Amino acid sequence: MCGIFVTNDPLINQDMQETIEKTLRFRGPDCSSGLIEHNGWKAYHSRLAIIDVESGVNQPLILDDGGLLVFNGEILNFVELGEKYFNTRYKSDTVLLGDLAQSGYLDLAELDGFFAFIYISPTGELKHCARDRFGVKPLFYHKRDGFISFSSEPNTLKKLFNLSVNDHAIEEYRAVRAPILSGSFFTGIDEVAPSTCLINGEYFNLLAHLDGEYENIDIASLKVAMEKGIKTRQVSDAPIGLLLSRGIDSNLLKELGEFDKYYTIGFRGDEDLEYLREQNIDNLSIFECDPETYRAEFNHLLSLRGEPMSVPNEVLLSIIAKTAAAEGVKVLLSGEGADEFFAGYDRIFKWASDASQFDFDVFLEMYCYITPIKGSQLYVRMLSIFDGLTFVSPFETVRWFFIRYHMPILFRRLDFSLMAAGIEGREPIANMHTFQLAAKMSPAALMGQVLGKTPLRELISPYKGHDFAFEKKVGFPVDLTEIFDQYDDENSYEIWFKENLRIIK
Repeated sequence: MCGIFVTNDPLINQDMQETIEKTLRFRGPDCSSGLIEHNGWKAYHSRLAIIDVESGVNQPLILDDGGLLVFNGEILNFVELGEKYFNTRYKSDTVLLGDLAQSGYLDLAELDGFFAFIYISPTGELKHCARDRFGVKPLFYHKRDGFISFSSEPNTLKKLFNLSVNDHAIEEYRAVRAPILSGSFFTGIDEVAPSTCLINGEYFNLLAHLDGEYENIDIASLKVAMEKGIKTRQVSDAPIGLLLSRGIDSNLLKELGEFDKYYTIGFRGDEDLEYLREQNIDNLSIFECDPETYRAEFNHLLSLRGEPMSVPNEVLLSIIAKTAAAEGVKVLLSGEGADEFFAGYDRIFKWASDASQFDFDVFLEMYCYITPIKGSQLYVRMLSIFDGLTFVSPFETVRWFFIRYHMPILFRRLDFSLMAAGIEGREPIANMHTFQLAAKMSPAALMGQVLGKTPLRELISPYKGHDFAFEKKVGFPVDLTEIFDQYDDENSYEIWFKENLRIIK
């Protein structure tokens, strides 16, 4: 896990190194490269050492042929790829990625992991700027006068180029709590789309996999895929823990994997905390948050990020990640991806499974926090998401949207919240092995009368019991009226928007 910045813009000079360091160093507390110059490009890398932690393989990596690689994330099958292409057992995924890039063997579709990287050829040509299939790792960019700059954080680009706030992004934030269409909160900053190389195009077509060609997937096969996802996400030379709640997703990871430490957080009286206390789980750290701690961390994160956060739980994630970091943990696993792959948003997926046709207005009403007015600019822009695409059913339309657009929002908030504490977040359910099986499961196989995620519920039932597996989870939102007591009549939603938007207003 790292913070990266790469540019060929002559506007950027060594005097700006302090800005880059301030906005990216938190993503890689173990090592900072400073701003180096090579073949007409400038590059910066801050490292959180996870694999080959004792080596000198820090970045930016200048390759044997004179090329340049800057990489954030992990290639988890790097050993297998090294043996396949070079008959060598690599110790570093970074070195392997560099060798693949300079040799011409690089096939993005072969990479198992989560990543964002830029590769510059020996002649100074931008050859790759790619992001993983599902958008786990962030990669933002800004173009100016024919030049291009990349960064792990949009705040870096905003400060370097003095960019203004994008008003469209504010509208999107009010509707869905993220700049879902604009790419960032700032004018001129976009993001590399998931499963895409900005130079070579899309390398994974999500829609093609959601083709309605369903099969009967047995629970044993699903278990194997889940275990593979967990095992590959435990590739690390640093200690690993698990974020645990009362939900079935994190408990599945607990039952199918082996972890030395578990972490959970909430406020006094939260049912999740009380439930987990009663389980007497060995090596479980429970953090009971209070309003003062929450406010302090909220203000710290808002200043660090330089843009609004998505949901109040981001603050709690950062607090518990600091607890884990203090105990030497550098990697935390989490259950993101289950709801998107396996239809876990019960109400909207149940509607989609029963619908004979996709009704965009109903979809917006069910998905958005604040529904855009029909015919408004935001309404039209959100409708354009579906332009030119053909879906086999309303169900697969909704599943495609959640994987392509909603899931990266979850990854972004987990990535930032944990990186702010010096922790790498990993999502073992959101892997290609599990997705390929989920895509073959029909709406009938995924949805019950009320609840979704039926296969995951059946998978965990032998471990935790039928009642636990098929319990409808009740959310425990943070009551912001108890934390920000300067407000009189506003509810938690209104307080969240006001407190976050002040960073860019």
